[in-house]
Amino acid sequence: MDMFHRFRRKKTKPLVIPTIAETLPPSPHQQQVEGFSDAPDVYRNATTRSNLSSYANISDHRRDNSVERHRRERSAERHADPLGLNVLYEPHDAAPLIDIIFVHGLGGTSQKTWSRNRNIDFFWPQHWLPGEPGFELARILSFGYNAHFASSGRENILNIADFAKDLLFGMKYGLSEKSQELEIGKVPMIFVAHSMGGLVVKKALILGQNDEQYKQLITSARAILFLSTPHRGTNLAELLNRILAVSVFNHSARQYIAELRQNSPALQDINEQFRNIAPNLNIFSFYETQQTAVGPKKMMVLEKDSSILGYPNEVSKPLEADHHNVCKYTSQQDPNYISVRNALTSLLRKLTSAVHRQPSPAPPPYDKLNTEVGMRSVGNLLAVFDAPEDDYEFFRGRWMPGSCEWVFSHPGLLSWLSDTTASSRILWVHGLPGCGKSVLSSFIISHLQDMGYNCQYFFFRFGDHGKRTVNALLRSLAYQTTVDLPELRNQLHQMSQDAVKLEKAEGRAIWQKIFASRLFKLRVQRPLYWVIDALDECEAPQLLLNLISSVSISQVPIRIMFVGRNTQVLSSAFQRINASIPVDSLAADEAREDLEMYVAREVGYMRGEPSIKARIIRTVCEKADGNFLWVHLVLREILQCHTEAAIEQALEELPADLEPLYQRMESALSRSARPGERELSRAILTWTICSQRALALDEMSEALEPGFSSVLDLRLTISQVCGDFVVVDRRGLVAMVHQTAREYLTKTPNLELTITPRDGHQELFMKCISYLSNPTRKFRGDAMLAPSVQPFLHYAATSWSYHLGLSGASLDHTILLALSQFFQSTCVLDWIQFLATRNHLKALVYASQSLTSYLGKKSRVDAESSPLTHRLLEKELLELWAVDLVKIVGKFGAQLVKHPKTIHNLVPVLCPTTTAIFQHSSKSNASGSIILSGFGRSKWDDCLSKFSVGRDTQSLKITTMESQFAILTSDGTLRLYDAITHQPLRKIVHGERVLTYRFSPSFEKCVTYGFRTTKVWSVKDSRQIIAVANPVNAKALDVAFGSDESSIVTVSDDRATRRCILGAQESVWETVSGDVEFDDAEGRQLNSPRRVAINADGTQVALAFRGFPLLVWDVNNGHLVGRCERASDRNKARQDLYSEVGPVCWNPVTGHILGLYKDGCIFKWYPWEFESQELRTVAAGIQCSPDGALFVTSSTNGLLQVWNFHHFALIYQLSYHIPIIAMALSSDGRRVYDLRESFCNVWEPNALIRIAEADEKSSETTSTVGGSTQLSLASEASNDTLEPLAALAVGYRTWSYCSGDEAGVVRLVRATDQTSIQVPQGFMPIDQVVLSEDERYLLTADLGGRLIIRMVDDTSPGTKPPSVFETKTGSGLQQILMSADSEYLLLVTVAFTELWSLTTKTMIATKPNSSPYSRWVNHPTNNASIVQCTFSDLRIYQWSNLDETGCLRLVKALRHEIEQQNPPRDAWPRPSASLPMSPDENCDAVEATFISQGCSHLLLQTSWPSGQRHRTVQYLMVRIEDLTVAENPANLDIEVQEIPRAVSARIEKILGFAIRSPRRRSHGLIGEAEPEFEELLTFLDHDDWVCSWAIDRDATASSKIRRHFFLPQDWLNLDSLQLATISRDGRFFCPRNGEVAIVSNWLQNEWVD
Repeated sequence: MDMFHRFRRKKTKPLVIPTIAETLPPSPHQQQVEGFSDAPDVYRNATTRSNLSSYANISDHRRDNSVERHRRERSAERHADPLGLNVLYEPHDAAPLIDIIFVHGLGGTSQKTWSRNRNIDFFWPQHWLPGEPGFELARILSFGYNAHFASSGRENILNIADFAKDLLFGMKYGLSEKSQELEIGKVPMIFVAHSMGGLVVKKALILGQNDEQYKQLITSARAILFLSTPHRGTNLAELLNRILAVSVFNHSARQYIAELRQNSPALQDINEQFRNIAPNLNIFSFYETQQTAVGPKKMMVLEKDSSILGYPNEVSKPLEADHHNVCKYTSQQDPNYISVRNALTSLLRKLTSAVHRQPSPAPPPYDKLNTEVGMRSVGNLLAVFDAPEDDYEFFRGRWMPGSCEWVFSHPGLLSWLSDTTASSRILWVHGLPGCGKSVLSSFIISHLQDMGYNCQYFFFRFGDHGKRTVNALLRSLAYQTTVDLPELRNQLHQMSQDAVKLEKAEGRAIWQKIFASRLFKLRVQRPLYWVIDALDECEAPQLLLNLISSVSISQVPIRIMFVGRNTQVLSSAFQRINASIPVDSLAADEAREDLEMYVAREVGYMRGEPSIKARIIRTVCEKADGNFLWVHLVLREILQCHTEAAIEQALEELPADLEPLYQRMESALSRSARPGERELSRAILTWTICSQRALALDEMSEALEPGFSSVLDLRLTISQVCGDFVVVDRRGLVAMVHQTAREYLTKTPNLELTITPRDGHQELFMKCISYLSNPTRKFRGDAMLAPSVQPFLHYAATSWSYHLGLSGASLDHTILLALSQFFQSTCVLDWIQFLATRNHLKALVYASQSLTSYLGKKSRVDAESSPLTHRLLEKELLELWAVDLVKIVGKFGAQLVKHPKTIHNLVPVLCPTTTAIFQHSSKSNASGSIILSGFGRSKWDDCLSKFSVGRDTQSLKITTMESQFAILTSDGTLRLYDAITHQPLRKIVHGERVLTYRFSPSFEKCVTYGFRTTKVWSVKDSRQIIAVANPVNAKALDVAFGSDESSIVTVSDDRATRRCILGAQESVWETVSGDVEFDDAEGRQLNSPRRVAINADGTQVALAFRGFPLLVWDVNNGHLVGRCERASDRNKARQDLYSEVGPVCWNPVTGHILGLYKDGCIFKWYPWEFESQELRTVAAGIQCSPDGALFVTSSTNGLLQVWNFHHFALIYQLSYHIPIIAMALSSDGRRVYDLRESFCNVWEPNALIRIAEADEKSSETTSTVGGSTQLSLASEASNDTLEPLAALAVGYRTWSYCSGDEAGVVRLVRATDQTSIQVPQGFMPIDQVVLSEDERYLLTADLGGRLIIRMVDDTSPGTKPPSVFETKTGSGLQQILMSADSEYLLLVTVAFTELWSLTTKTMIATKPNSSPYSRWVNHPTNNASIVQCTFSDLRIYQWSNLDETGCLRLVKALRHEIEQQNPPRDAWPRPSASLPMSPDENCDAVEATFISQGCSHLLLQTSWPSGQRHRTVQYLMVRIEDLTVAENPANLDIEVQEIPRAVSARIEKILGFAIRSPRRRSHGLIGEAEPEFEELLTFLDHDDWVCSWAIDRDATASSKIRRHFFLPQDWLNLDSLQLATISRDGRFFCPRNGEVAIVSNWLQNEWVD
């Protein structure tokens, strides 16, 4: 009989008891069983024998010295491993994004459990995991608890719940080594648990969710990795407790061991409660597959069934290890470690990209960017927030274990996977339809992820329009790549800060901006693996492959796998790509083994003799031809047979391919279905085939109503009435079984279930539009945000225009009537509100496009019918709405998304009076709505803004960026403006005339090339980075940055290319290529180039010489790339007869050159191709858009035209008589900027908005060059804009307002009938206009210093007001002020203050202007006095002689508080050493003054410099009663009060004071009337809303701000907003495009969301 060792009993040392597996002698090299029995190792002699029956004699055995020594070592180890929660690793200089907590099992410890051979050097959670990619921002912790069953003593009453509570306590109250709170629960948590540790974690989650103090903490638990956890227990537990119970060492049974019995009540309770928690967790279960040595035997400690939960969201995987080593690994190359690490990596990616926390007040620098913040900003940039996991999981769910493995023996895949070079390569996986290509793709993706590779993927889906575009693919790949590459994430985060949106960008632009310009330049050695499935279902596969061909230049190795049908077009495309990048091929339909495996598995489920099963397998596989879809469908038929004879007949009648099979399926459905079911089948098939995207079951159910209402089980019904044509995936989406099934039902005539797409789309359109037109439909409330309330609402709102565009609706009057009914009902505004709430306003643009297309088709049809049937009124209504929908997006889109309800009341009022939306709302609006008047607003115009660039300088060139645009002027200044508001931001002052300039591709730097110097600037703060002296006698014709922005390149008139390395110890110009290199190939010497254009990355230059074709040179290699010979010039005998080339420019995305010949003809040429394309037109200037999709041309007569780059199709033209100096297109393609005279015009036509909002701006398959050049197909506009206003004064009695414009014309408008009088002042722009308080006199001053006072009290219409006073003040006139009785006039210039008598027309007094940055105002209560408001005091003077009568010192504290936080002024950085700050930048100023109408307060708007080019504004309220002082010069201190910070923080511009009568809330919200009048301060806030704030005597009673209305986009012009004001009767005045908009009746209406 085998015997155990004897153990010596010592009271002084803790005893070590063998585990269950250790009760038998170990085999050689055996290790302990750990986990369920995670006890320390006990070494024994190899000759020891034992069995369980001899355990009673344990006291008769003795240990030898080595065992005793080992026991002492193991006891010390247990004490060394800490208990509780301990931090193993945490990120440096950044907050953790994820917490990973390791929990050991029974008898284990917090460190040795995870260490191979209990060697701490193999403690992988601490030593290996932090160094893995993606784990740098994870905090790793280990939890230790006292579960050592071998300790002696009485019966241990601790159970799993006690350990779970210990874990909860440690997470809630644990401290770090620095005694800082761990703050567990603030970020997502992942648990990694071995054996019983998994039960501890499960119990902790159960207890925590029911305990208020832990509930919030538990919500952060997102995932658990179980390593051999006994979810259902094990029989070995009872055995271990029996061993402990009979131990002579006083070892007692343990309750927690008893709970590990198989199916114990404790485990059943944990599993039952955990089932409710599991759906919210990501669960991985790893189970052991090797037997654990237990004495001379080996046995499975845990079977697979106990290690797996069996939940739907669980991922299970075997590990090649026993129970002991399932959590211990030999190296980082250990396959078991790789599997566990990859599971953690996938969780990190998922959780860090999906988690959403509030950003910190001070976000970290982008180079140390918090992953969560970075991914959120990248998601906003790309409009993508996750990988396409739904598609991956859909196909992965169809994978059969054991299948697809053949692919790893294919040399093509092996080469693709094992390539160790830094080059990129492509694998083209092709096969017939239905051969399982997508399942193979998902299998390879899974393998790449398991191997820890950086894998990105995308599935094109024919049934989902949003997943068929190149745009969608590139955005998804870019987002996924940023998860793996922080370097790219940081760059895209920075791009997102410029408010860039790429959701609607063209594929080429996305490729250029993200991949070519950023990703390809990263120095990353680890390859990226891209798997792109269903290439043949992409809308523009040729475009995609053209872009992919440039991957060869990437410094990042990129392995791309394309999967799809092997069409002739794709096969030829890959052959062309193979010239630049290696392409391997793999046939996916060679997987006969997979097909046989699948058939065998399916047949195995049927009853029958083995012989008949074998015959089915053999016959089906022989006829399958590799088509899994065919196999799936025929097996469905065979398995429905009930006799062997029926099976034999089915086998004999097997169709050869899919089409006969589809025919049998369709016939069977037609025969078996009842009439009602047949109609239901047709309806479901129509929706499934024609829908814009796959519908969910609840959407489909509502779409079928009311014709097929109350379907009991739609999933079952679909399978019965549609057979195998339609499938419902596990997400509940309804889709066709395959694209070939769709093609069969739509292209096969004379079927019972034939679906005609045109008719189907018309049917679906009618369903959507009637759904939206239903007056009982709830657009508001819960339906706006909760899709479950009306699931079909979102689809109908966004997709009716899609179906209208694809239907044959032009022949059907019912379509026209349905559209007319919808757009005349109140539902149309509800529809717009719904779209704004969902931030889906682009659906309005799609609707406009569909309406325009429909009306065009309708007109062509009506031309052949009687005019009596044309329904002109309905068509006119739709034409108006087609225009309105686009304008609403352009002018009100930003406000609508924030305040969707404004579409009902505010937006219509702000629209022109002839628009459909204005007329629609005017019928229902209450009389209390705001009233807009004062300017010609009968129709929309395309001019968004017009502003003056500078009156004393000439504009030369304009450049657009993402969020800014820049204008170069002749004084050497580059002026930067905000792209939205057109507000000046900064100036880059070169100090001399600038010959050329260029922004870097990232727009972080700018280079300006002057006569003597070249300077490089930081765009962010206009700081000079470097200055370089220019070569003598050389003028640069163009300048550009190098590809990595570390150098600048120029081409000069001396025919030399030069480069300057930035950041060198001494930056100097070095000649790259000189005189000789520019000679042509025949050796002829060329003259100086007339036109030069360097491409975006400074690698190529286009040169136009007189009498010679256009040349392109490679800058780096100094060789000729190509020359563009015009076809008509090739046969000319003399070289000087070549057509002369005019302006040229590069397409920054495609690499083409656009140019003009002197005859005005446009040409497009790719330097590596011989032929060029031409378009006959007349143009003098040309510029390409930043995204490469459009270009704009100008002519000498002021005509501006916008063209589609790819097809040379005219999109828009504008006639404007003033010649164009320069022009540019915005980065998003929505706007055109042009410089004419001294003004910048911004145009935003409907045609460009439609293109910008489209998902794909162009297709390479739709048009040929010059194919759409008829002007009738383009949008045309004629615009003679008025001169911008430069000055404005408002009245409220006789005159409404008086304005002066840039042309020197003064315009008076009467208050009664709005008639106007024009008074020419001269040719100089008007600088100031002032109406006297009694409105009898009008004072005007122009920039030349000419001041005229006219009598206007009794001016009749058509009569010129007489002049009563005129003088010349010179330059620098700052302010004009007339006394309240119109007796005196005060003129304030920079140097002097002059007092004039208007009675005698003489100057009474003059004094030096000691406070040039002050403002003067009439004394509110004393007409004989005047007040000078300076930054520090108020000085009171007499009007009669300008003698000072008093001085009040202002006591304020805010300025001093802020100044203490800022460096002294002499420490501020200067733009450059030669350009110190101007006096205007270094002064304290009073910018404006306002007196309340009740004469209770004087408001001072003050400012002072608080940093370089930054001023702090403070609004101070002075009580008017404090101005009443004794008539003596005594100085008094008065307290001034600051406007509450909550109010001042909102102010963009003060408008003035107003009086409000009893208030009424509007826009559907009722408020009680207030009997008292209120005194209000009105202002424009930062969100462009006109707001008010009620003041009282103390001016601090409340900080409540009321909003009234917002300003449309085309009102947001800085020159105009500076003049905006309100009159004493509360009317709001704002200049707009040379006119004045007047808003009245707004004070009584408060806007409440």
